[in-house]
Amino acid sequence: MAMPVHSGQGASVSGAARSGDERVSLLTEIDFKWLMAGQGWWIDTTRFHRDPSYAAQFLRLALASPSFALRECAAVLQAQFGGTLNSAISHPSTQLSEPGDAPAPDQFNVG
Repeated sequence: MAMPVHSGQGASVSGAARSGDERVSLLTEIDFKWLMAGQGWWIDTTRFHRDPSYAAQFLRLALASPSFALRECAAVLQAQFGGTLNSAISHPSTQLSEPGDAPAPDQFNVG
């Protein structure tokens, strides 16, 4: 037996699902940040969101990590970000050499 759904209920269910997705995304980013910190890589989260090259650099590092949890987390983030990072990940402009090396603010130029 189907129950009728009022238009207000449908909107709140849709909003709840969206906010649930946002929470999952946020938790994945937090996990990623701390897993990277555990490897000696510090991430500027604001820049991570605004600079696709910067984000792609850290995702490449994470995807090559010996840590399964970090590789898995990076793969989830890569899927969440989608096309905005795929070209930056596959065509790196520069690489960081040591854990703890923070890219200089002008090291990555997003055209």
